[in-house]
Amino acid sequence: MKISLERIPGPELHIGDTAYLYFGGTSYLGMQTNLRFREKLAGFTIEIGTHWGASRAGNLVLSVYDKTESALAKWVGSEACLTLSSGFMAARILVEYFTNPEYSCFFSPNCHEALLPPGGRRTADWSELYAEVRKESLKNRTPVVFTDTVGGEEKPGPILERLKALPRECILVADDSHGIGICGSHGSGSWEALQALRFKEVILCSSLGKALGITAGMVAGPARILDQLRETPFFEGASPAPPAGVATIGVSLREGWYEQQYKRLLQNTDYFHALTGHLQLLKSQPPYPVFYFTNPKLAQYLRENRILITDFEYAAEAGSSSPKRIVITSAHQNAHLERLAQVLEQF
Repeated sequence: MKISLERIPGPELHIGDTAYLYFGGTSYLGMQTNLRFREKLAGFTIEIGTHWGASRAGNLVLSVYDKTESALAKWVGSEACLTLSSGFMAARILVEYFTNPEYSCFFSPNCHEALLPPGGRRTADWSELYAEVRKESLKNRTPVVFTDTVGGEEKPGPILERLKALPRECILVADDSHGIGICGSHGSGSWEALQALRFKEVILCSSLGKALGITAGMVAGPARILDQLRETPFFEGASPAPPAGVATIGVSLREGWYEQQYKRLLQNTDYFHALTGHLQLLKSQPPYPVFYFTNPKLAQYLRENRILITDFEYAAEAGSSSPKRIVITSAHQNAHLERLAQVLEQF
C-alpha cells in the first residue's frame, strides 16, 4: 500500500485526519527531522549556495569538502575519506576501480545491488563464497569480496562472524550504509571491527543519507587508493554532494551531535528490547535498532492500529521476499515505544 506524503515523517505523522506512529525508513538518528540539524543545513545553504556543479578536479575548489573528509576519516578511523554525491555513487566508483584483470571480484549473498557490476552474480550462500575465494587465493589475481556489513538470512544486524571465515589474503569492499552512525565505537560505523579482521585491504563505502541525514556518499580506506579514485574519470566527471550538506556533516561531527543521537538510539533500542524481549514475533540482534518479521497479518494488524512500518518488496534484495522491518530511531519517545509494544503484545 503506497501512501503519498507532503513531507518527511518523524515518529508521528498524519494521513488526512488520522494520526499514525511511524517505525520505518532509515533515519536511524532522527536527523532528517531534527530541528537543530535542519536549521544548520538551511543556514549553510544560504551561506554557501545550493549546488557546486563543477568537477572537484577543476581549478576552483570549495574547502568544505577537504575539511569534512578529514573529519570523517578521523571519526571513522580510516586513513582517508572521499565524499561523493550518493552512497550509490560511492559503491559504483569502487566497482569500476576493481573491475580489471588484476582482481577477481566476488559478491556475498547479502551484497547490495549498488555493488553489483553488469553481469555480476551474488553467491548463493556463504559457503559458496568461502570456497570460491579460497580457490582464487591460490592463483595470481587478488580476490576482492564485495559485501554489506549489515543484514543476514536469519536476523538483522552486523555480519562480522560471516566475514571472519574469509581468507585474509582478500581485499574487502564493505557497504556500511546501514552501519555508519549506529554501529561501532561512538556510532562511527564498522571500520574498526573490519580492520581487526586483518584482510589485505579494507575499503568502506556508505550512504551518508540514512543515519547521518545528508544526501551524500563516502568511501573510506587507504590514502593511496583514495588518491587513485580522485583521478578517475568517474570521480572527476561527476558533481560532488551539495556543499551545504557536507558542511553540516562537519559541524555535526565537531559538535558531537551524531554521538548524542547515537546514545539516545541505544537507550531507545534497549528500552524496546526490555518491553518486547519475551515475544517470539520479531527477529533482532541487540543493540541493532531494526526488527524483522515476515508475517503479513502482523503488518496489517499494525496498520489497523495506526502504526506504519517498512512494508514493501525491495527489488535490490536479490528477488527474495522482503522481510517487514520495524525501525527504532533516536526520535522516538518512550510513549511511542510503549504503544508499539502494547500492540505487539495484543497480536
